[in-house]
Amino acid sequence: MIVLGCGTGGGATGIGRKIKEKCPSCKLVGADPWGSILSQPQSLNDVPENQISANEVEGIGYSFCATTCDRSVIDQWGKCGDKEAFLMARRLIKSEGLLVGGSSGTAMHIACQAAKSLRPDQVCVVILPDGIRNYLTKFASDEWMVEKGFLEESGDLEELIQ
Repeated sequence: MIVLGCGTGGGATGIGRKIKEKCPSCKLVGADPWGSILSQPQSLNDVPENQISANEVEGIGYSFCATTCDRSVIDQWGKCGDKEAFLMARRLIKSEGLLVGGSSGTAMHIACQAAKSLRPDQVCVVILPDGIRNYLTKFASDEWMVEKGFLEESGDLEELIQ
């Protein structure tokens, strides 16, 4: 299984076609944020009521399908919200030391979900497409995360005991 983010679809299309040529049984999973229309069937793109689709994650998911995107190479689609993407990216930074961005958080969140269907002898590869550089004033900041509703305000210890 290979999990990859889909933006314009060029990377996913190129990688997908070559993988399918060399290993037709490999399952390709497209990572697509809520608010994007790339997933198929189209019903996957209906945003649930409890999901905020602010599209804060950059470089992944679009409101149109570019001509570079061949969705037929993707076997399965997974959807992810901004909050889940940024929390996963922060987790990868903190626990794995990987300086990833929000698109990578999206791909990894979906990989964690999709990998549950694998047998013990199968492998899941995740392509982490971006770094933290463009997000230094965004999800890397606790203040920004709280302001956007992606993180609860921590407050002082004194507030916790009152």
